[in-house]
Amino acid sequence: MVNAEILPVTVPSFRFGVVLITEDCPRAEWVAKCRRAEALGYDVIAVPDHLNLLSPFPSAILAAEATERATIGTYVLNAAFHHPVLLARDVTTTDRLIGGRLELGLGTGYVRSEFAALGLPDDPASRTRRLVELVGALETLLTHKGPPLMIGGHGDRVLRLAARRAEIVSFTGAPYRAEYGRTALVDAEELLGRVEFVRAAAGPRAARIELNVLSKATVLTGDRRAGAESLRRYAPDLAPERLLELPTLFVGTPAQIAEQVRGHRERFGLSYFTVMESAMEDFGRVIELLR
Repeated sequence: MVNAEILPVTVPSFRFGVVLITEDCPRAEWVAKCRRAEALGYDVIAVPDHLNLLSPFPSAILAAEATERATIGTYVLNAAFHHPVLLARDVTTTDRLIGGRLELGLGTGYVRSEFAALGLPDDPASRTRRLVELVGALETLLTHKGPPLMIGGHGDRVLRLAARRAEIVSFTGAPYRAEYGRTALVDAEELLGRVEFVRAAAGPRAARIELNVLSKATVLTGDRRAGAESLRRYAPDLAPERLLELPTLFVGTPAQIAEQVRGHRERFGLSYFTVMESAMEDFGRVIELLR
């Protein structure tokens, strides 16, 4: 009797990104931040899309000029802000000018004051509809091979869209919570349920999709419980022990956080971790241990 061939399990490689903030950021400072991010080992330097910040595409081009190898991402463009035809032009131009290093991240947006400033409806259904329409239009308008598409969100419709159309699915893990009047983190079980939802919706595509998560904070400390207590504002209903299970928060020594990251890849299938600029230096110490 011939034994069936046992195929090796492919473990996805890690990628690490950082969202750099461009508010009132002069050229020299922006260049220095981008170079520092690359020196720390970040694979992706991402620019946000908010009305109080510098425009994302010029910022992305300068980030590429300042660096050598990093992918330059948008994390994430608010679909409501961008006309499909004009966005397709910006994406094509930027990707060509930076040598194909662009990663296009899209989302629904969430800052109510920004929608009000533009006179746009900000109810969830309208925001999601704009994203669905934009993704569909870009598939037609980007006639040449466009940059990898990331779609970020939490709800069923956005994650279903991401599962079926994007190369990268980004989990925010932080829906709007009416009881707090803002977004707040969900627990690990709910986030795992979101991952399983995406895998089911993706069907045969599931094995080819890269899973990303946005971490809200990194706290380097020898006292993990106290560190978790300092982050209760991100999820007021979760006890410290449950906060420590989340891939959206990192707490501990660099070595402990590195183990967290490895554990999150095993449990959730997450291999692409993005942090905010405030955590860039601290999480850079973790990246050293994961290469």
